[in-house]
Amino acid sequence: MPSRKADQIVQVLRSEILSGLRAPGAKLPTYDAFTEQFGVTRPTIARGVRALRHEGLVTVEGTRGVFVARSLPHYNRYLWVTSERPGTPEWSSAQAVLLELCERGETGIPGEVIPLVGVDGRANNPAYQTLCDAVALGSVAGLLVSSSPTTSLLPVLQGPGLPRVAIGGALPHASLLELDVAALVERAAARLARRARGRRVAVLSPQAAHLALAESALRARGFDGKRVAAYHVAPVGCEALTALLFERADRPDTVLVTDDALVPPLLAGLSRAGVGVGPRREVSVLAHCTWPRPAAADIDGVERLGFDARELLAAAKSCIDAQRAGEPCAGRVVPPRFANELASADATPKVVPASKPLASAA
Repeated sequence: MPSRKADQIVQVLRSEILSGLRAPGAKLPTYDAFTEQFGVTRPTIARGVRALRHEGLVTVEGTRGVFVARSLPHYNRYLWVTSERPGTPEWSSAQAVLLELCERGETGIPGEVIPLVGVDGRANNPAYQTLCDAVALGSVAGLLVSSSPTTSLLPVLQGPGLPRVAIGGALPHASLLELDVAALVERAAARLARRARGRRVAVLSPQAAHLALAESALRARGFDGKRVAAYHVAPVGCEALTALLFERADRPDTVLVTDDALVPPLLAGLSRAGVGVGPRREVSVLAHCTWPRPAAADIDGVERLGFDARELLAAAKSCIDAQRAGEPCAGRVVPPRFANELASADATPKVVPASKPLASAA
């Protein structure tokens, strides 16, 4: 850890580098020049340089000297912040896909997205301390924060500062990034209306609001309410419910799933009931997914409609870039995609009209 004097030197040089006063690739003054400028010893200068190297702001090129880094991590490094942890009930399949893309460097956007999972606001929480350090130092381009009751109360995010995007719900001083669930339900209903009208449809979801949207959309497209059944079910009970549902004489021949966490237990339940899946078999399934890693991807016969995690990250970067440029940034909405739309999908997210550029705590 640098001394207090070394820390003061770091703050001065960091500010000069990030402001552009010292350009990328520029050579810094010699240690002797710095000792005269700051009135400190060479070891103090050395500690400051080490701290700047650790931040990725400077490079040391042997006897040639110290240079400003040609590519500053502050401009191409992002933090994805979530309070949930893998293996807990709150951890979603979409978060699992985001984590995998970040860890594999397959986000589809320039730079690096560093995942901080299990951020809970406690002083002894390593992920939270990393977040606090990044905010204090301004050492990342911006923050992608998954909205939750915990992240909404994180002390370090209560004030303005680093550009940030809130995923899924409003947070203080953040642009809002939403998944267009209403469009997903509407497109799913339209797809079923073209091929399944008159058939029995079961809608499965752990979210009551999504069930209501689906029932309304199907009825609007001519489905008889008596032939549409909605089931509010969690993943833990989905397999048993599915097996029971398909033992009935009036079992459905089409299933709409609005949450991909239900797909594996749904398929397990169909297998228990001895029911085949696919357009030419006993039941057809249209299920929500998170591209490019849909749940149970190795199972044929399930049609997928969902949100591309790479498109979500591109939309988040677009918001952060706008904030860094001092431009107003309304929310962004990520649309749903069928599999055949991924290759031709326009990577530019659409802008949601908003009366306020940024969601605020007020």
